[in-house]
Amino acid sequence: MDKRKIIIDTDPGIDDTYAIVAALTYEGFDVQGITVVAGNVGLEPCVTNALGIVNMMDADCLVYPGAPAALNKLGKGENFALAKMIHGESGLGTVQLKPDLSKKSETHAVDFILETVRENPGEIEIITLGPLTNIALAIQKDRETMKKVKKIWSMGGGVRFGNRTPVAEFNYWADPEAAKVTYEIGEDVEINMVGLDVTHKTRFSLEDLFFLRVECGEIGSLLSEMSNHYMENYWKYMRMTGVVVHDLVAVMLAIDPDLSNEDDVFKRVNLSMVCEGICKGQTVVQFPPTDIYEEEGPKNANVYMGIDNIAFKKAFFKLCFPEAYSMYKKYILK
Repeated sequence: MDKRKIIIDTDPGIDDTYAIVAALTYEGFDVQGITVVAGNVGLEPCVTNALGIVNMMDADCLVYPGAPAALNKLGKGENFALAKMIHGESGLGTVQLKPDLSKKSETHAVDFILETVRENPGEIEIITLGPLTNIALAIQKDRETMKKVKKIWSMGGGVRFGNRTPVAEFNYWADPEAAKVTYEIGEDVEINMVGLDVTHKTRFSLEDLFFLRVECGEIGSLLSEMSNHYMENYWKYMRMTGVVVHDLVAVMLAIDPDLSNEDDVFKRVNLSMVCEGICKGQTVVQFPPTDIYEEEGPKNANVYMGIDNIAFKKAFFKLCFPEAYSMYKKYILK
């Protein structure tokens, strides 16, 4: 199998952890490195969490610290409006992973991204699981090199609703200017938006989380434990049992886009960002047919809108916990 060259850009994060575990497990991915941005918690705890995940997975890749704040706040002593109420003070609920400090690189995330793309033009896919600040900074530093990225898979945005405001999803709301800069290269680079419309069509049930804890070894138990904090917030704010593991959806679709039906993906549509005002962070998508719009924008995005929840969960458990998969199908998905 020819392995696909992947950079994971992340702000770990409970759902980021699920996603990174899947990406590092999938044999079809050659993960070149993990770049980190502040988001769910501050940059340093995000880096620590990434180092802990790499150690837990015994992965042969380095972690590259990146942007500590949004584009318009860099150098001003300000930080992202963090989501630690959702992910806990550490970012991983009550779980503390032991970081492998030897895997922390001195190279800045932006420089690593550009160096890797220059060395592998047309081959690098970037999976983004947090605010798009590192990607935007790389574009601003060397736009022509970033046009040689093969694909971007971005967990972020929402067409019909938000989760940070009524219209804005957290990752894009945290740095809408960065999202705007990123989608400006969408005519040259395939950008796949995996937003709330598709992630909220998935859910890990209480039974799924119980099965992770009791049948999926140490890693499954840790994923289940860190989800307890997540789950409490889903009940508190949405009266929903179980959890939506947003970032995992982006990774599983990057692995197998056929988890979504053809009708669930709007291909080569225009996406624009609202960067200020009451609708800050909103993704505005021109759905087909585009001939109803007065002005038709550039075709800069593929927007995923649906997924088969059962197929998604089957794919995750089969990939990450193959020894428990038959039991999962028999007793949990009966």
